[in-house]
Amino acid sequence: MIKKLINIRTLVGLILIIAALYPIKKPVEVALLNIEKPTPDIIELVTPMSNIVTDPTHRAKLAIFNQEFANRVKNYDADVQQINDVYVLAGSAFFQDELKDKYDELDKIIVELMDKCSGSDNHKLTQEEKNKLSAYFMGFAWSLIQKR
Repeated sequence: MIKKLINIRTLVGLILIIAALYPIKKPVEVALLNIEKPTPDIIELVTPMSNIVTDPTHRAKLAIFNQEFANRVKNYDADVQQINDVYVLAGSAFFQDELKDKYDELDKIIVELMDKCSGSDNHKLTQEEKNKLSAYFMGFAWSLIQKR
């Protein structure tokens, strides 16, 4: 009986020693989106926008939405008002009422961001303006996924 007890203790001790020798693996952090870091001037421009959004789920969804918009806007053959309409209608469909009355200044700041790229007068967007819109909204998406 005592020999069995010693053997069990020895076995448990060996298992504990072996378990202690194996390093604990840290979970690998997976990036939500793979977005290249924007230029410092874009970061400076969009960081105040992203700071308005406080809910992590809203930040993630807005990042996905704005990344998709940034990828697509370069290929649109549209004027300023049509681009604005696309953004608003796509946002309404994507978010439904989830963001309604949550972030008061965000809509105004997004309009200002669009105006910085293309001005406030309605005209057909040039490729340069579309590229700028894409860069700014991709920067906004990047800013949203950064750890706070």
